[in-house]
Amino acid sequence: MNINNEKYSFAVIGGDSRQVVIANELIRRGHEVKVFGLGNLGVHCVGAELLTSLEKAVDGSEIILLPLPVTRDNVNLLLASDPKAETVPLIELVRLVSRYKCCAILGGMLPDGICSLCEKEGVFARDYYKSDDLQKKNALPSAEGALMIAMEHTDITVKDMKALVCGYGRIGTLLASMLRSLGADVTVAARRDETLCEISMDGYRSLRLDGNAEELGAAVDACDVVFNTVPSVILTSSVLGRVKSKPLYIEIASLPGGIDLSAARDARIRTVFAPSLPGKYSPRSAGKYIFETISDILAERSINV
Repeated sequence: MNINNEKYSFAVIGGDSRQVVIANELIRRGHEVKVFGLGNLGVHCVGAELLTSLEKAVDGSEIILLPLPVTRDNVNLLLASDPKAETVPLIELVRLVSRYKCCAILGGMLPDGICSLCEKEGVFARDYYKSDDLQKKNALPSAEGALMIAMEHTDITVKDMKALVCGYGRIGTLLASMLRSLGADVTVAARRDETLCEISMDGYRSLRLDGNAEELGAAVDACDVVFNTVPSVILTSSVLGRVKSKPLYIEIASLPGGIDLSAARDARIRTVFAPSLPGKYSPRSAGKYIFETISDILAERSINV
């Protein structure tokens, strides 16, 4: 329970099943919770007030909790999939937060412009996904989800799989390790010399991402599955023009992604876009990680949830 025995009013807005986990934990701790923009998922927030108006959700709420990511187009809030749901501009949320004098707004990948607008209005705003600890925790369900997609969309075992992992950050490192532990033939591609050296020292076949198109195209052509974690187009038309096989391409990176979509269609490469993998495959764990991060941020402001 709240160590100071203080109760707060939260508005949990938009997102996916991770937001349900967060709402239920707040309810369990005795806080007042309003929910908006969760569609049919809202019924799983037992004890929350389910609202159909953003204004009603914000009115009277001290702390606004937004999803990860807050938006996909930098214009509108990311609400749960609901054909009846109206789009909600981020700027409208800022206006309401200012009008109703909320004390804090937290969101994942919250646009810097929104943070600036809120703080000009005297409202504390924080992008909780900038937490290094959360990003480390989030890498595991992301890698597991990508692996599950590969298993769902191919007709071979992981042991028989030839995989190319583009990028060797938190997710790429875990994903390559998982694939290798299951017997896959793994190549890892990166740009920087020090990263390529690290890849080789870890025992993987390494490939330079910004090398010649022929070499990268040959590597893609030899693979069953390509996993991309690099948020910039690396598989260009000149690369994909050399691909004769039909590998599965799994996009894990944020926009703009790593593949030229038009060239991918021409090459008949199967593409699966996999945003928010933790929310789809491990929402209870991923929601717990976000809740822990939110709690730490609020504790810095003497708000103990």
